[in-house]
Amino acid sequence: MDTAPVDAPIHAPGKPGWMAIALIASFVLAAVVMFAIGARMVRRSPGPDVSAIAVVPFSDLTPVPSDPPFGVLFARQLADAVSRAPGMHLVARPQAATLIEGRVQTSGIRLSVEIWLVRASDRRAIWSKAYDFAPADSPAVRALIVRAVANALHLQPAESAPK
Repeated sequence: MDTAPVDAPIHAPGKPGWMAIALIASFVLAAVVMFAIGARMVRRSPGPDVSAIAVVPFSDLTPVPSDPPFGVLFARQLADAVSRAPGMHLVARPQAATLIEGRVQTSGIRLSVEIWLVRASDRRAIWSKAYDFAPADSPAVRALIVRAVANALHLQPAESAPK
């Protein structure tokens, strides 16, 4: 009768046993579960409230500046329109997630407005547009800008044109 010596290994040297394989598999499974839970938490974490918007006074590039500058007036009127638009919340600049910045220039009977949305956290531009219009069209252009900003931020656009 052939018997194995008492000190002989139960498995071949260099090959892991079933306990080692089970231990490694449980670590891998735990890591996958933790990664999946972490990924779900990241996706569900709320980002900044993009509807919290501040309107910064616009630069006025008009050769003969007015008193007060038209850029400041236009920005104030735009801020008023934003404050009345559904889904948008006008806040002070330090609390804003999104800034509306721009510049205006008057030349004869035309107004030119360049406007852009800037993410407040990193100052990256989100959207920009240029408008050229007659002063009489200013309220309609402000309403158009508010709708464009709402669309750019995926917010509920204003149904009625703010005046």
